Amino acid sequence: MKTTLWMFALLLVMTQIAMAGGPLVVGGPAFGKDGEAFVWDASAFPIKYRVDGGAMSAIVDNATGLARVQSMFNNWQVPSASITYSYAGPIQAAGAFLGGDVRTVAQFNAVYGSCNDGQQSPIIFDVDGTIVAGLGLDPDIIGFASPCDVDAASGHILTGFALLNGRFQDGLNNSSNYELTTAQFDEAITHELGHFSGLDHSQINVDVLYNQQPNNCNTDSLAGLPLMFPYAYCQSRSSVGLPIVSADDVAWISKLYPASSFATAYGTISGSILFSDGITGAQGVNVIARRVDDTGTTQDESLRIAASVVSGFKFTGNPGQSVTGTNTGGDQTGSRTPALIGYFEIPVPAGTYTLQVESVNSQFTSGSGLGPLDPPVPMPGGIPKFWNSHQSAFNDPKDKETITVAPGQTVRGINIILNGTQPRFDQFEDGGSELRAPRVLPVDGEAVSA
Repeated sequence: MKTTLWMFALLLVMTQIAMAGGPLVVGGPAFGKDGEAFVWDASAFPIKYRVDGGAMSAIVDNATGLARVQSMFNNWQVPSASITYSYAGPIQAAGAFLGGDVRTVAQFNAVYGSCNDGQQSPIIFDVDGTIVAGLGLDPDIIGFASPCDVDAASGHILTGFALLNGRFQDGLNNSSNYELTTAQFDEAITHELGHFSGLDHSQINVDVLYNQQPNNCNTDSLAGLPLMFPYAYCQSRSSVGLPIVSADDVAWISKLYPASSFATAYGTISGSILFSDGITGAQGVNVIARRVDDTGTTQDESLRIAASVVSGFKFTGNPGQSVTGTNTGGDQTGSRTPALIGYFEIPVPAGTYTLQVESVNSQFTSGSGLGPLDPPVPMPGGIPKFWNSHQSAFNDPKDKETITVAPGQTVRGINIILNGTQPRFDQFEDGGSELRAPRVLPVDGEAVSA
């Protein structure tokens, strides 16, 4: 059985300039494999994509645009991942689109429909932003992408698409038509091809958003900033000699599509984020594993080498309820297994790490969201905290210990108990109580609890 995924992952430019893990979609009880990511079928690699026959922008011709798209895909073909891609030719005719250049909303809808039907995986050039505007989207969207068609039984992505907004590569740069450098634009669209491949957004080094000079981000922070960060904000990574993809990006594309070398280079840290009762899982908390800084280098490895995920990423963000009659069953994606509420697992290169938790940034919503909750909920208790082996709801949140991970090893049970959260039960309840009507004994009429 095949099903269409209609979600878009959008990349927007923020004020002045913008730059923009875990799995994008997780299966539910009857949709995909319960609690497992939707991924492309590794037995069918390479993933075959088709590219628009028109120009990428007013000043970038088709041949150059095609070469750049191929280079963007190549960025995800890292040694520890098995995923590969292959150009299959121009976008095929579909409905109102007769072939050649996709220029109108009607043509886009026809091509997108063919992607939904599992016929092709198109990469569309919106030469001047006409399609983005015609769809009623924010003109500051650099591009968007998503899987289209999936097999709900196997949990495999069958087709995907991406759209590139050529308005950011037209040679014009003013208050109403912002221009990105070639490197910034290509990195932004490489981000979109991460969504095409099944990756969600990631939040690491989020404090770059508060930099007063967004096009001059600290190199250490930029190095660890995921390419899958929801917003494009800093200068291009390549402009300061950094790889296009960060440690987090490489870890997650490799986790979803492991090559043989993944087990010899990576391990996993797993556990749960819990409310102050130490029992109840806390959903939607950002969890970051950071490499312990090597004081013998001039670089800050704790900023550069980090990977993350949102707690409860395998559990649904909408379990549903039948009270109103309009939300029975909830979202078809995400597991309903209670043990996965608050659960996390993070792939990391073998080494020694600290683990910390923080709120998902409140700006990261809708197409720029990450994790199971949209909009994001502030972390219960509101206090960022590090892991140590003496977890309680009262220990110093800055007290941290290290976790050493060997190649192929999964370090389990790394739980963080949040400080200062609301109690699980009110004053009239406990974990095993059940409210019932009083029973009157026939002897003296005293009311007692049944």
